[in-house]
Amino acid sequence: HSVRKTKDAQRAAEILVRYQGTLQSRDGQPLQGSIEKVVRIFRSELFQALLGKDGGGPLISHPLSELTWP
Repeated sequence: HSVRKTKDAQRAAEILVRYQGTLQSRDGQPLQGSIEKVVRIFRSELFQALLGKDGGGPLISHPLSELTWP
């Protein structure tokens, strides 16, 4: 499962980067900044560890989909 979650996170980051490239106006700048933050989080070591990438299994006992974000 962890390999699949890691690939899904990588795919999501790639999709966000492509979408970010379509935003060109000044109105899109705040959204571009937000997308960049999300991409950095998806690619971070901490996020990858939470997905269980390093083979030690997830560090949390429930799926990330059940987490609520502020």
